[in-house]
Amino acid sequence: MAHKRTSKRRRSAGGLFGAIASVLGDCLAAITTLTLLSEPAAAQQLGRIFPYSWASPIPADDITTADVQHALIWTGHYGAMVDGMFGGFIKRAINGWLTSKGYPASVSLTRNQAVELMTEAIAKRDQYGWAILTDDAIGFSVGVPTKLNEGTAPVWENGALWYRFFGPVGEFITVISQDAGCAIMDGFYDAVAAGTGARDRTVDYKARKDDWFVLSGRSGDRHFYTRAQCRQSGIVNVVINTPTSQVDSFGFLFTAMTNSLSLKPYLNPRAKPNPRVAFPGPPPGYASSFSAPPQASSPPTAPSSRVTPTAASDTERSGKTGGIRLVLSDGTELRAREVFERASEAVYIVHTPNALGSAVAVSDRELVTNCHVLGTDTVAILEREGARLPATLTSANPESDRCILRSNSPLRKWVRIRPFADIKVAEKAYSIGAPQGLELTIAEGIISSKRTIDGERLLQTSAPISKGSSGGGLFDAQGNLLGVTTFFRKDAQNLNFAIAAEEYAK
Repeated sequence: MAHKRTSKRRRSAGGLFGAIASVLGDCLAAITTLTLLSEPAAAQQLGRIFPYSWASPIPADDITTADVQHALIWTGHYGAMVDGMFGGFIKRAINGWLTSKGYPASVSLTRNQAVELMTEAIAKRDQYGWAILTDDAIGFSVGVPTKLNEGTAPVWENGALWYRFFGPVGEFITVISQDAGCAIMDGFYDAVAAGTGARDRTVDYKARKDDWFVLSGRSGDRHFYTRAQCRQSGIVNVVINTPTSQVDSFGFLFTAMTNSLSLKPYLNPRAKPNPRVAFPGPPPGYASSFSAPPQASSPPTAPSSRVTPTAASDTERSGKTGGIRLVLSDGTELRAREVFERASEAVYIVHTPNALGSAVAVSDRELVTNCHVLGTDTVAILEREGARLPATLTSANPESDRCILRSNSPLRKWVRIRPFADIKVAEKAYSIGAPQGLELTIAEGIISSKRTIDGERLLQTSAPISKGSSGGGLFDAQGNLLGVTTFFRKDAQNLNFAIAAEEYAK
């Protein structure tokens, strides 16, 4: 338990916390019949299977311990944090699931059992319309069961920013702008635990440590579970609730919510909200047959200004995307023809009214490119082998020359990205782009050097780059993206540079 603090800052924040806690008193709801959560992990463990939608058979060899933990949450057998560790909680949960299916008792899964578990859990996840609400401008993301509630546009109220979802499972996200947010977490914890203004409210469980706290209990005829986490610039508090009569049916969602909450290192609580709701898409490298689950058709119980599950219309300024997936090299080296076959389907020509360049698909809808390819344009046409697709600029950082395009239609193929630290000087590298407008041109070279200039990580390569190559891909010998080809020195030979692809990752 963190030590109590009685600073002037804490006392001055008391009025704000009291007002927020009063509103929370009408919203709180939590679970008492499931195993309560253990200490939250330092970072989300997403797994390799569970974050995605699978039209093809689930690859058993890719299932991780974190995937199994996520799946056991959704089958109602696991009520702790997803930490990727094979400890006592998960062993008991595995045995519980096996027993429920009529299998012999065990603390491990066969390959077929693991696939069966994942298939069952993903189907249940999709049944509830589970999606991730992300607001990159503010700096947080959290899961929402969209088939069980409907969201309203974020609003400022009582000195905080609120995102509300109303329905059988209510969910309320509060972002509080407060200097030294973690230093005053004790005050906020006390206010929420006291439940200022709430009637018929009891707290069954509470825990406070470091930069987080959790509370659960009952308020009237609803159960609640709340989790708060702080950063230096503020606090994010999430409450999920359901009628007491529905706890057995929906209680697992409380565990799913707290495992999905993620904060950026620095919150921007006073930024203009820019929310989007993203449903699980196909895994990187797989053709997309995915369509987003429809919203619940029940009459709305909230105001009509709703959060819509589409990319934000205003251009975000980081020049980064959360859709990127990182992968380490396994040491395999393919032949140039095989690299081209694997990577080229993710490379597109970019047409604007004033310029021509390239872009590389890194998810089923998003592509990375250079801002100088787009200039001042916010729309472009993607072309590949005669097919043309419209795309929109969604994130731009002109100073770093990083831009993100979003295709209006699903992309057939995309690639994974190698972390900058995993890239080795002198390893083979292949540039694929459209030099002088010549589509899908491949050239071979090596990584000549790794450099950091003005805080930006660059790759120097001997793989040829020329006009039209900007925004194209620099790939390794496995077809993974190393960098986005950006510029070359006209006064020298083989001095070509690419922005490290990891620079585009959030």
